[in-house]
Amino acid sequence: MLPCFQNLPFRVATLDGRHFTLLADVYYLARDGARYRLPIGAASDGASTPPEVWPLLPPFGPYWPAAYLHDTAYRNTLLAWNGTTWVPAALPKAQCDNLLLEAMEILGVDLIQRRTIYEAVVLAGTPAFHQDRAEPSSSPTKSEAQPK
Repeated sequence: MLPCFQNLPFRVATLDGRHFTLLADVYYLARDGARYRLPIGAASDGASTPPEVWPLLPPFGPYWPAAYLHDTAYRNTLLAWNGTTWVPAALPKAQCDNLLLEAMEILGVDLIQRRTIYEAVVLAGTPAFHQDRAEPSSSPTKSEAQPK
């Protein structure tokens, strides 16, 4: 099976048009065969691009599903299928960032946009990664259901 997102477009809710919450699970199959689940309730505020560059890289461009995956991975709410059940993925920062790059490529995001976003999170994402990991999160519930 080819790497892809399942369940696109996302079913989300928002009160302010900037912060979103998933209303249905989203599944992502990575190139290496790993299966991930963005669980109901996972939050995202889009790509963390500075407002000064929004004319070129807005928070909700064609890379938004990849940014949502990345936010979920940084916040440690991303789940991984271990062959039996869904468990917290607990990916290190580098793997979160590489997953973002892979997902943007799969979505067909322009090479310059995806490299710019990727390089930015690699170079400047460490504080956000540590802050997201330090904040208490609503740990997603493990599920015995088979992956989609």
